Amino acid sequence: MIKKQWNRIKYVLGLCVLLLVLFHISYFLEFIFYVLLDIPYDSVFAKITVIVMHAAVFMVVIGVGLKDQKKTLASICFFKKVNAGVWCVALMCSVGYTFFSYYLHSLFYSFKYGWYTDFGEQEGSFLFNLINTALIPAVAEELLFKGLIFTILKKYYSTIIAVIIASLMFAACHLSFIRIIPLFLLSCYTFWLYLRNGSLILPMLLHFVNNLLPFVLINAPFSYIGTFYAAIVLLVIGSYMLYMFSKPEQKTQRGNSEDLNINEGRNKK
Repeated sequence: MIKKQWNRIKYVLGLCVLLLVLFHISYFLEFIFYVLLDIPYDSVFAKITVIVMHAAVFMVVIGVGLKDQKKTLASICFFKKVNAGVWCVALMCSVGYTFFSYYLHSLFYSFKYGWYTDFGEQEGSFLFNLINTALIPAVAEELLFKGLIFTILKKYYSTIIAVIIASLMFAACHLSFIRIIPLFLLSCYTFWLYLRNGSLILPMLLHFVNNLLPFVLINAPFSYIGTFYAAIVLLVIGSYMLYMFSKPEQKTQRGNSEDLNINEGRNKK
């Protein structure tokens, strides 16, 4: 059993390494396009090329994992219907967590660079950042780390251990020591949404907002203590409302099976 557990960890680590290797290859190809072919970085062609390459990297890694595990994409796409109230509360949690997360970023940056607040100043147009930095990672990373990697780990580990391992891998794959704790917490919180609601939609929403909001709020006061307190309030209230409005998928299924057994017993009597 221990050997199988270790083999699972090595396998998902291999998927993460493959992801990083392919991304570095894509960066090299981008360098060829920009420098050797003298293509301006701000050109439409260059931006489309980057988007296609980054999407292709995720598709290859997810495809390799699906093929090895003999699964289909539909089998890891857990998209349960979510009502409008839960969507609104999840959006509130997303905004709160984004400010909370980037406040932590500012703390880590302050140790090396002094207080750093210009998280919104990023290169590229808004549409480019919307697709390449927010949408693609939000969808592909949730499919990879929750739909695929977590499913593999869950066969040999408890839910908590599988969440911790998958979250550590998610944070490590970003290759940023300064951001590793905020990214780990982001993954754990989206895992809570996923396990609580049985759907990848809400984690994708929070992940999307977390990636997009800094591009919208240029020079936002992410490092202000007042912003941090407001984010905590939004997170606590929003999380409590999500907890009350949603039911865990596993408990719901268990409850249905228990009701079925009770009804069968009554019928026998």
